[in-house]
Amino acid sequence: MSNVLAFPATAPPLPDYDHHQGRTIAWEPWTVAPHITCLGPQACEHCGSTAPRLAAAGRAQPLPGETFPAPRPRRAGHVHGGAYRQVQVPAWPVYRLCAFRCPGCGHVDVLDIDQDYAPVDTDRPTLF
Repeated sequence: MSNVLAFPATAPPLPDYDHHQGRTIAWEPWTVAPHITCLGPQACEHCGSTAPRLAAAGRAQPLPGETFPAPRPRRAGHVHGGAYRQVQVPAWPVYRLCAFRCPGCGHVDVLDIDQDYAPVDTDRPTLF
C-alpha cells in the first residue's frame, strides 16, 4: 500500500461562493487536505467515500475604508507602560473561510473560521 496521495489530473472548480458577509472572497487553489492517522479515515456524509479530501482556503477582502489597529513606536515623550501607541492602518485580506471537497461525489463543505468553524450555507449567501 502506498502512502502517496494523488491530486486529481484536472483541478476541480473552486467553490462558487464568492461573497461572505459583504466581503469578496478570493479562494486559494485546492490542495490535498491533511489526514490525521489516529482518527482513521473520515467518510463523506453524502457518498461514503474515504478518499482524502481536497481543501481550499478563502481570504476575505477588506471593506472600503476598513482599518485594523496596529502598534507603532512613539516618536517623542515617555508614556508610562510602553514606548508604543495604537494607530489605525488600512486593512488587508484575512483568511476567513475554508472549504473541503469530496473527491468521490464532489460535495463541498464551507466553514467559517471566525465562527468556530461553523458550516456556511452556500445556497443562501450572506451579503450583510
